[in-house]
Amino acid sequence: MGSVTHRITATREDGEVFQVSYGYGRYRRRYVTCDHCEWREQITWGGAAAKALDHLAGTHGASGAQNMSADRATMNQTLVIMIVCFAVAALLLVIAVS
Repeated sequence: MGSVTHRITATREDGEVFQVSYGYGRYRRRYVTCDHCEWREQITWGGAAAKALDHLAGTHGASGAQNMSADRATMNQTLVIMIVCFAVAALLLVIAVS
């Protein structure tokens, strides 16, 4: 998978944590991919968390302590892009006012 945007985790009764990665592959297609087996599914619209949790519960028996968190690198990249956009907008506003 090219870029991971979220990680979906669930815990089995014995305490083992299983994780599914959600992100984009080639041609900007959205995928959910299990980090513990060969399962991978393309997502066309919504439902990534539900499909991932269904897989974790059905295949790995992990249904407790469910969590979905954003990937740190993706959050940092988004923050930098937003700061640059606001800086450009502020510069354009200053030029338009003067």
